[in-house]
Amino acid sequence: MSVSEDVLYLNEPAGYARLAMETQTSTQKVKGGASEPIELRPGVGVREAAREVELEQWAWRKVKSLRLLYSHLTLFVFANVALLLIDVSTPGEVWFYKVLIGWGLLAGLHAAYTYELLPWSSRDWEQRKVRELIDEQRQRSGQR
Repeated sequence: MSVSEDVLYLNEPAGYARLAMETQTSTQKVKGGASEPIELRPGVGVREAAREVELEQWAWRKVKSLRLLYSHLTLFVFANVALLLIDVSTPGEVWFYKVLIGWGLLAGLHAAYTYELLPWSSRDWEQRKVRELIDEQRQRSGQR
């Protein structure tokens, strides 16, 4: 006799989950991201496991974003040291600080985006903004 097994796949775009029903064993597994399937013990629901998988996927995205920022900052430092040495060793007007300021502003924006300091840089900003606009429209419609 075969018992239904819930398998949660989180490979859909934008984190949408598709719940597939499979008939094999009585244990439940969650498949997603870079993690191994998670064995669910009796009493643990699929929603709780989905939250764990979503949290793990968020953590992986955050680590990737931080790695890219650190790579960018490393390149920024080494490239600007090289540009300083070139600027000092060549005659003419000093131009090093112009590159440093411009690239520094871009690196600062990259850091602000990575640490979600800009309001539109968080992953759920669009969803929150859509809800806000819908609520505003409903309030205006209700006032008429």
